[in-house]
Amino acid sequence: MTPTVAAFAHVPGQAMDLYLPPGAVQGSVLYLHGGGFRRGGREGGTAARLAPPLLRQGWALAVADYRLATPLEAFDPDRHAAIRRMAARGAAAAGVSPLLCGAAFLAAVQDAGAAVAALRTGAAAPATAGRPVLALGHSAGGIAALSLVFPPEGWAPLSRPDAVLATAAAMVQPWRIAPGQPPCVMLHGPADRIIGPRAPTVAAARAQATGAALRVIDTGLRGHDTQLAALLDGRLWPHLQGLLDALRDGA
Repeated sequence: MTPTVAAFAHVPGQAMDLYLPPGAVQGSVLYLHGGGFRRGGREGGTAARLAPPLLRQGWALAVADYRLATPLEAFDPDRHAAIRRMAARGAAAAGVSPLLCGAAFLAAVQDAGAAVAALRTGAAAPATAGRPVLALGHSAGGIAALSLVFPPEGWAPLSRPDAVLATAAAMVQPWRIAPGQPPCVMLHGPADRIIGPRAPTVAAARAQATGAALRVIDTGLRGHDTQLAALLDGRLWPHLQGLLDALRDGA
């Protein structure tokens, strides 16, 4: 499979690999890679395993880059104190590293929103215009995807996906979880040394308290990258398929 490369954001060289089905496009799945907002890229092998089952069902697959290791200095100095407070509060609330809640997190969320907008408007490819977008993110990519649905307070509005599936991720601003937003599913397992048990527990409690359409599922599979591997080998695919079917039926 040879993807189309489409630029989608204001950062030079930033792009997505877009795989289109042979017929009509049901919608798009936007994959956001992991790597702690410090490493990774669209060149990994995930697309080769995700694309075939999606394309067979008429879903396009977009694998997007986002800025990595973005420093605080990339933002307006007037924002620095607020970003530091946000990172500290998120780390304490979700039990994760402050590196997953600060400047690099914000830049990745902004870029993920730009990717959603490019798919929905057809800027990436005319065939995706007006069709639903599901954001699928692993680890840091899942953090960014969830934060498009429940966005950071005080920042410019972001393009939100129509559904989110996040593997081994966290809601780093759980106080932003609220009802009336697109459906989200978080898949996590025990013995995850990167996203500990506090993150899914806090997210589940907030979702239950507010009635938000966020489901937190303990897969029983140990480890961090195990969650993505189990999605790709089919064991956790039904969770993705359920969201795809709901978007298709609601289109």
